[in-house]
Amino acid sequence: MPKASVITLNYEGQVLTLDCLKALDAQSFEDFEIIVVDNHSTDNSLVEIRKFKETYPLRHPLTIVPLIRNEGFAGGNLAGLNAAKSGYVALLNNDTEPHKDWLYNLVTAMDTNPDVGICASKLLVFGADVIDSTGDGFSTALKGFKRGEGENRRRYDTQEYVFGACAGAVLYRRVMIDEIGFLDEDFFLVHEDTDMNFRAQLAGWKVLYVPTAVVHHKVRSTIRHMSEIAVYYTLRNTEFVRIKNIQLSIFLRCLPAFLFGAVFEFLYFAVRHRKPALYLKAKMDAARKLGMMLEKRRKIMSSKKVSDAYIHSIIVPVWDRNFLLSKIKKFFHG
Repeated sequence: MPKASVITLNYEGQVLTLDCLKALDAQSFEDFEIIVVDNHSTDNSLVEIRKFKETYPLRHPLTIVPLIRNEGFAGGNLAGLNAAKSGYVALLNNDTEPHKDWLYNLVTAMDTNPDVGICASKLLVFGADVIDSTGDGFSTALKGFKRGEGENRRRYDTQEYVFGACAGAVLYRRVMIDEIGFLDEDFFLVHEDTDMNFRAQLAGWKVLYVPTAVVHHKVRSTIRHMSEIAVYYTLRNTEFVRIKNIQLSIFLRCLPAFLFGAVFEFLYFAVRHRKPALYLKAKMDAARKLGMMLEKRRKIMSSKKVSDAYIHSIIVPVWDRNFLLSKIKKFFHG
């Protein structure tokens, strides 16, 4: 049985996927398997990936899982999880190329920190000296965000606890998954990792950022920036995260920041990017699934192991200078 399983999703991205697999197979860490899930591609991806498996001198076992329909990021990775055999489960976007020591550094960090259920990577924008993500944060606007996005790659070089990890390059402890569940399939894509990060924190698991676990990310290669699908799921799933995970005391303490964030969100998506109809559709669809999300919330809160004060302590105030400046920059340039 391998120590780790690495799951990569493919959806009509054979060139990206094959480059990712070559980088993955060159890892210095030896004891892992690779699982590629094809999310019902309609191009030649599946044929090319199967041909790659037959002809490329792979050092690690590769399992291909073809799906009969597109299950999204959450459902696709769940299919990969069902095929995984190990105690550590890594997710790696197909539009990434990991440094050769990426998996070794994640596994080493997990091995030496038994209270950690999630290890976050340092994602850099491919071909640039710019950070994409150094783990995920969560703000008092009650919304997740990428730590360090757009900053110089030489920053964030300290291993530390963070709120969460970007699922584009992450390592999960299987025992934690068995306890809190995996990515929520109702999200389909976007913010399903934010939800899982929150559930892990509520259950008492730590999230560790590992700066030596470096991954180069071809940002927005799969889902285009401000595409209809990206905007819709961002706006809808933000509400799912809040309904499922935010305690009432946290909501009340964060209410001014939440209202500020709600206004900012409306101005950014509905006004600046001229998508008012999509904004309303996403929020209305979230409201239609309120009952389903409340049922999930009851289950999450029944197994909550940490105090509200702890959760509040790991949330970043929107009035924090660096956070506020990053959002202002995004509003005008994002």
